Amino acid sequence: MLPATSSTASLGSQPPASRLRHWSAWLLCVSFFFMVPMEFSMLEWEKTGEGLWRIQSAEEPGPWVGLQFLLWMLVTFVASLLFIITGSLQGFFYEKCAFRERVEGLELVYYFAWVQFFTWMTLFPYFFISGVWEWLDSIVAFLPHVIMLGVSLVLYRGSWSVLGFNRLGAGRWFFIIGVVVCLYLLVFYFLDSIVTEPVARSFNLELQSWREDDISAGIHQAIKSGWGWFLLQLFIIGVVGPIAEEVVFRGLLMQGLLRRMGVVFSVVLSSLIFALFHVDVAFFAPLFVMGLVMGGLYVWFRTLWAPILFHIVNNSVSVWMEVFRG
Repeated sequence: MLPATSSTASLGSQPPASRLRHWSAWLLCVSFFFMVPMEFSMLEWEKTGEGLWRIQSAEEPGPWVGLQFLLWMLVTFVASLLFIITGSLQGFFYEKCAFRERVEGLELVYYFAWVQFFTWMTLFPYFFISGVWEWLDSIVAFLPHVIMLGVSLVLYRGSWSVLGFNRLGAGRWFFIIGVVVCLYLLVFYFLDSIVTEPVARSFNLELQSWREDDISAGIHQAIKSGWGWFLLQLFIIGVVGPIAEEVVFRGLLMQGLLRRMGVVFSVVLSSLIFALFHVDVAFFAPLFVMGLVMGGLYVWFRTLWAPILFHIVNNSVSVWMEVFRG
């Protein structure tokens, strides 16, 4: 049994320093998730000549967005200070005792708190030099994925099976690969015609994604900078990104929901959060379906390697198709 700082202990029964640290972790966790509505508030909706809605990132956010951003920065800064100071005073006791057997509620809070802390610490200096080096802009865009993956591997060190990284035999691997390839081909050939285009027509959305455009620009900029930069971009988009997102949305969020809400609800809710985090209105529906597919793979095979493999194939193929399109 874990000590009093375990996620099973009530906040009221803990020392003041522990309670303060828990509350600062909650603030950082909320700060992490608040980035999603904040990014949505920075989108511009423009009516095209064809009567469709074109959605893109605003170049000059309004005063309300700026105030919202400043308040978010202030709260994140204060919460980060409290989180680190109280953690240092306690010798990061909670991190040493938890993160061993299963995904619990407070463990998720601490995980996202650490992700937000490192994201804020690394991206805050970047705000002052953004736009100086184009190659740096494309790399920094994927830095949160590296942080999400790194924090999960450190917190669950020695017990990665809790995240879903199970050991698989050769036969199991061949079966997973076969299923993943078949599902990917179905998604590749039928997702747009069955989901993406009908939903876009229903809501008068122009099928132009500012997020996909930014990724494409980053890929072409990497190619111009040399094949070394392109291979780095391919590795980040095609490998690091998928692993990090699957750890978060299937290995942590969905696994935590499974214990409390059942298979169907956990798959649907984790897929919904997965789609929202991409902040892409035009492609929200296909992203949601992709989340359902990867959630289904996790439930079916009971290993994180299945959705990770599907995600890697999808992202890597997309990168190479962008290269061949020129």
